[in-house]
Amino acid sequence: MTYRPDIDGLRTLAVLLVLVFHFDLLAIGKAGFIGVDIFFVISGFLITTIIRRALDLDQFRIRDFLYRRVRRLYPALLATLVFTLSAGSVLLFPYRFEELATQTLLSLLYVVNFYFWQKINYFGLQAGDVPLLHIWSLAIEEQFYFVFPIVCAIIWRLQRKLLAPLIIIGAAASFSLAISIAPLKPEFAFYLLPTRAWELLLGSMLALAVYGRKPTGRWLSFMGPSGLVMIAVSVWIYGPMTQVPGYFSLLPTLGAVALILGGYSENASVTRLMASSPMVWIGKLSYPLYLVHWPILIFIKEHAEDFAFNFRIFGFLGSFLAAAVIYYFVEQPIRQGKVIRGEKSYLTAISGSTVGLIAISIVIMATEGVPARFSSQEQALLAVRDDKPIKFSDCERLVSTVNELCRLGDDTALIEVVIIGDSHAQALAGAFDIWLANSRRGGALAFHSGCMPVLGAGRPDCEKAIRSAVRVAKETPSVREVILVSIWRQALPTGGKPFLGRWVPETEVPSVFQSQLAETVSVFQAAGKKVTIVEPLFAAPRAVPNTLAGNLAYGRNWSVATPLAEHRETFATVIAAFDQQPSVRRISLLGPFCDQLTCRGVVEGRPLFTDNNHLAQSHSAMIAAVIASQADRPPLSGPY
Repeated sequence: MTYRPDIDGLRTLAVLLVLVFHFDLLAIGKAGFIGVDIFFVISGFLITTIIRRALDLDQFRIRDFLYRRVRRLYPALLATLVFTLSAGSVLLFPYRFEELATQTLLSLLYVVNFYFWQKINYFGLQAGDVPLLHIWSLAIEEQFYFVFPIVCAIIWRLQRKLLAPLIIIGAAASFSLAISIAPLKPEFAFYLLPTRAWELLLGSMLALAVYGRKPTGRWLSFMGPSGLVMIAVSVWIYGPMTQVPGYFSLLPTLGAVALILGGYSENASVTRLMASSPMVWIGKLSYPLYLVHWPILIFIKEHAEDFAFNFRIFGFLGSFLAAAVIYYFVEQPIRQGKVIRGEKSYLTAISGSTVGLIAISIVIMATEGVPARFSSQEQALLAVRDDKPIKFSDCERLVSTVNELCRLGDDTALIEVVIIGDSHAQALAGAFDIWLANSRRGGALAFHSGCMPVLGAGRPDCEKAIRSAVRVAKETPSVREVILVSIWRQALPTGGKPFLGRWVPETEVPSVFQSQLAETVSVFQAAGKKVTIVEPLFAAPRAVPNTLAGNLAYGRNWSVATPLAEHRETFATVIAAFDQQPSVRRISLLGPFCDQLTCRGVVEGRPLFTDNNHLAQSHSAMIAAVIASQADRPPLSGPY
């Protein structure tokens, strides 16, 4: 097909959206991930144009098509994976290196999106620790490249007139699936081809619509500006409650369609902008730039005490340098046949490299990340990451009766106490278990990760889980006391928060939280239950086991202590809401870990937390004693 420099410019727009979003360079770039949606439309348009022309000329061979795709895309991916695995061998701890090897193996096979579907919430906290997370989109494209040409060839052979109608039907079915599944199974909708195919097929529909003809007319001059506006609006209106993919995704994808259409008007101002030399140059780098930027970001974050703006700019610019190296010294020489010229030689080289990288990945996985790279003391510190209450690891569930909850304390006693909370309730479960067992009482645990134990708070799944736990505790006659446990950061006025199914602005968060907390307390008290709140524990500046091990391994002196005044200031609005509930008993766990100035992340030489805020299981006996010293006193109100 005729080269379109403006499409390289569109690639530039897409990749810059992604990089600005990931490196957090602008306050309004929070929807930069829509760059991937734009890439999908471009890919669908170009691939369908190539396939349609080959079918027309009776020259389409699936083997030749896939070979050209592999020659075009695989070398840069291999180079990125070699770079990432090599850097990881020096910069990553064993558990992270083992995880990277798993991701590498699955990325080589273009199935890593299935792994992330099961493991990673793209918008969650853990996403920032995954060096190859961005490969999910490449896996979707390659899966599309494998399935779509075969389907096209079959339809063409049987009834070619049905090709366009069936692509339209396929796109509509995929879009319908996306909008119906996204609210129920967001990770499935985000990571997998069935709910993303419509974006690629949108480009396919455009390719078939304009195939064999060049659109003309004054209306084309409006397409470019309209496309830019749609993409700009996408960035502007995106909010944390926006479902992706879904109706929202129509804006950037239709914007991409408009820009591709507008490109047929070669003299239009937007087309000239998109086809300008700087835009074309970045567009040519866009593939390796996308590949390398995320591992670079992760490695800088891993070894920067504070991921400040200067580090983010350094990573942004460094990504361009790494991408240029891959483009000029790997991708282009191989693509142009300057090295590894013949098909047989190329496939032999690629197969050998792939098998070698797979073998290395398997060795890393088999040795659990090659722990011998670190001293026994460093490994012992890292092992605290797994110092969790294994007994209560599978207690995150929706239940209809109290007997379905995980038991605490005396198993032979009636359940008198129910612990409701987020993952911090699980982390404290061992301490509550000891406390209740010592007093020969029975208890139960109801927790849902990331969900504050307040009615109407959080995501839809949080609202459902907490509502279920509250109902069970309220309606169980033997339950006399409910203890609410959380990190309570979900109630901080640090940006907007989800409450009552809507996004509450930052300025309203304290009052809405106070109101919902009061409602939750009143529900229990109306049912004759006592209510106890475990006040927020401090958080260390960073993961304590990793930081202490890193200090030894890399000669650093990063702190794991938090100023007490800083902790109190952080949670001032939360404590103020607690103060409005004078009939509620409160428990503070700060005593053993904080003096008048500082809260320590280390107790008796051992990390207090498994990360930077979840208490380690081995401290349960100490914490149980703290709970016992406060749990039977009358309710108190007043300053924190």
